[in-house]
Formats: sequence, C-alpha cells, structure tokens
Amino acid sequence: MMSTPEEHLTEIPTNWTTITSAHGEGPRSQQAMGELVGRYHDALTRYIHLKVRDRHLADEVLQEFWIKLLTGKLAGADKNKGRFRDYLRTVLHRLIIDHFRARKLHPLPPGDILDASVPDEDFDRVWRETVLNRVWSRLETYQAVTPKNRYATVLQLRRDNPKAPIEEIAGKLSDLVGAPVTPEAFRKNLQRARTKFIELLVVELKETIHPADNADVEAEINDLGLGRLYRRYTADADR
Repeated sequence: MMSTPEEHLTEIPTNWTTITSAHGEGPRSQQAMGELVGRYHDALTRYIHLKVRDRHLADEVLQEFWIKLLTGKLAGADKNKGRFRDYLRTVLHRLIIDHFRARKLHPLPPGDILDASVPDEDFDRVWRETVLNRVWSRLETYQAVTPKNRYATVLQLRRDNPKAPIEEIAGKLSDLVGAPVTPEAFRKNLQRARTKFIELLVVELKETIHPADNADVEAEINDLGLGRLYRRYTADADR
C-alpha cells in the first residue's frame, strides 16, 4: 500500500488538466503552456532523435509537435484514456509516420512505432529517466527549503557508494557537513530519505495518470520498470 497521505494526492492536478487549460486565454493559460513545454521538452527531444536518427527530420517532427501544442490542436485529449505518456507517445508516433510517408522515406520507422500495441522500450526508458530526474530535483528542492534536512545528500551518497559499509558513508557525510554523523544516524536518515523519495515519486506520477488512485499509481510504477526500486525503498522505510 502507498504510504503517501491520500489527502495530499487528491489535490494534485493531472497533466490532462494542464494540457486543456494551456489552450485558454490569459496568464493562467500561458503558465500551463510553459509547464508543459518545460516538463517534456528534453524527454520528447531525446525520444524523437532516438527514433528518427536523422537530425534534420527529427527537428521537423519536433517543430510540428510544438506547433500543434501551441495552436491548441492537442487540447482535445480525452482524460479518460488514462496515462498522459500514452497519449504523448501516440501523438509522436503519428507525427513520425506522417513525416516518413509524406516524404516517401524508406524504410519506415521501427515496428514499435507502426504498431501501437507493441511496447516502445525507447519511449518508456526516456520517460522513466525523466520521471526519476524530476523526483531527484524535487528531493533536492525539499532539502534546500527544509532546515537541517539532508535527504538528497544521504541518498546520493548511498547511491554513489552502494557496497560501502555504513560507517564509511557516515564518515563521508560527516566531512560534508562538518559535524560528526554516527552510522545509526545515517541509517535513520537514509530510511527517511527513501520514504520521501517514494512519496515524491508518487506525486510525480499522480500528475500524469487519470484516474490516479493508489492502484493506478502502483501499476504505473511497475509498467515503468520502477517496481524493484519502489519495493526496496518501501521495505526499507517500514523497518
């Protein structure tokens, strides 16, 4: 079961809300559009270049995507379709196929683009990396605005030194903060950091799926290949 308080999760707007409001008028619309572009630009760019492999053609596909977004041609997304990433994948696949066919380019794109029922490992990998990067950014922000918080630092130390004894990593943290840190204190901070990381992961995913109850979030975690990380961190948090 998810450990994040449900009352917090229900207040999180999904990107289905954002993409619709992005095509209205006024400051709120501009803010929503900026959020969409800022959040997905790098992921979409990486994915298109992976699939198209021709830089000029990839840039054309990307330009057409952003034109459609900016002119409101993506505003008709049906939130009942479920995951926002599935919607984006479908839009990008169609754009790539249309470009290849319009220019009579051969061969056509990979089969995972031509067949929507086939999992697209490239897209899932790029999306997963984007999600994890955003969660790390959230954790770093949380540390920065929370007095005496070291969650991001502690988790980074453990990630960079996966096999090091806890005494050694506690010593590294002591050097960083300029104060003694016992192994037990480090261990407790690591458990709390992992709990916070999972909480922020859930927050991030709640913004991209609809409906977004706990079962849906857990399914998304597993579909993105993050199940092992989730189980490890939640098990550690329950100790």
